[in-house]
Formats: sequence, structure tokens, C-alpha cells
Amino acid sequence: MKSLLELTMELADEVIEFPLGECGPSDDPDKQYAYTAGFRDIAKRFVGAIRRIGDPDLSAMVENLDTSPEFITQAHELRANLFVVIDSLKEAASGPDYQTSVAKNSAFLNTGILTTLKSLHGKRLDTRKLAKMCAELNDAYARGNYITCLLLLRVIINHVPPVFGASTFSQVVSNSGKSEKKILSQLEEARPIADLYNHLLMRETESLPTRNQLEPYKPSFETLIQNVIMKLNDPKNDGKEN
Repeated sequence: MKSLLELTMELADEVIEFPLGECGPSDDPDKQYAYTAGFRDIAKRFVGAIRRIGDPDLSAMVENLDTSPEFITQAHELRANLFVVIDSLKEAASGPDYQTSVAKNSAFLNTGILTTLKSLHGKRLDTRKLAKMCAELNDAYARGNYITCLLLLRVIINHVPPVFGASTFSQVVSNSGKSEKKILSQLEEARPIADLYNHLLMRETESLPTRNQLEPYKPSFETLIQNVIMKLNDPKNDGKEN
């Protein structure tokens, strides 16, 4: 069975080899439709594969592409944009450690920590919802869905306080040691960014979150989840109040 990267590279070649140059706006409308529809099908498959690879940089490159051209001129524009993506893909994939690097960099929460969280059973507090939200956070981050990431981050820090015998995350931060307090307090700073995208009504001009807005919170979030695991594995605590 082909790997996802192999499939994506094959689809990239199909995009390159598709004879779109044989059709232009002066050609017969039926011919234009046939070429536009044919290229659209290939483009959608290629962009879908790019998203599944989980490379945040490539996902960002295809995020705003219109993969449903209606006219041949739009198909040609899409083709030019996809060539830029393909060049970046081939350059990145030429490295021997690309797939390992993608797996590492596309995860907001370290996959080993997530695996440990998923393995927790028989605790006083049920971690299944937390593990599911963390898995969805990783998936959204890998696909470049940063609004979803911010909202999930906000939901998760509101979800975990009972593990620490608290009712709010601000209490969790206040009751932490000096070093951890400084680390975890950074997650409180992520709340206003999430609120910005959650509460603002539609405007004439919108701004979208970027990977750079999320990146600073990865170490703090991993520290939080590691502390959750340690608390729930501690037989003296096991989710009870401190």
C-alpha cells in the first residue's frame, strides 16, 4: 500500500501533467468546461492529500485556495498556485527525515504524552473527553485549522481544574509552584486570543489566526497535560482535592 506522501507526490505529478495549457478562454465553451472540471477533480484530491500529510506550512499554503474553479481562467490561476505548493512539497520531502519531522512538528501536544493520557484507566476522573479534545487539537493544528485550535485550547484549560482540586484554571495557576505558575500562566494569556475569534461579530475586514499565534503556548500546554497525568497517577491524589 502506498504511503500518504507517495500518493501526494503522484497527485502532484498529475497536476503538473494535466494538459490545461491546451485550453484557453478563446476555446469552445464545452471544451473549457471539460478541461476545467477535469483539473478541478485532480486539484481537490491533491489539496486534500496535502492537508492529510499534516505539515502546517503546506496546509497554510493551500488554506485559501479556491479548488472549485468555474472558468478556465480560474483553473489556470489555481494551477499556478498549486505549482508553488508542489515546489515546496518536493523541496521539503527531499529530506530523509521529512516524515519524522512532520510527525513531530505537526503535533501541538507531543504524541507520546497524548498516548499516555489515552492509556489512563480506572481513575476517579474520566479522561476520555480530555484525550479526545487533545487528539482533535493535534489534528486541527496539523491541518492549519487555527481557529479550532484556539477554541479547543480554551475549552481544555476550562475542563481540567478538577484534577487539581480547583474549579477554575486561574486557581490552578495560583496554587502551582513558582516555576510552574510562570509556565501555566501563559495559557491564561491565550484566553483573550480565543475570545477574540469566538465573540467578535462579522466585520467588513477580518483577520485570521496564524501558526505563530499558537506556537508560544505549546510548551505550557504540554506541561499542563503532563501535570494532569502525574496527578491522576498519584495514588495519594487520584483526582481528589489537594
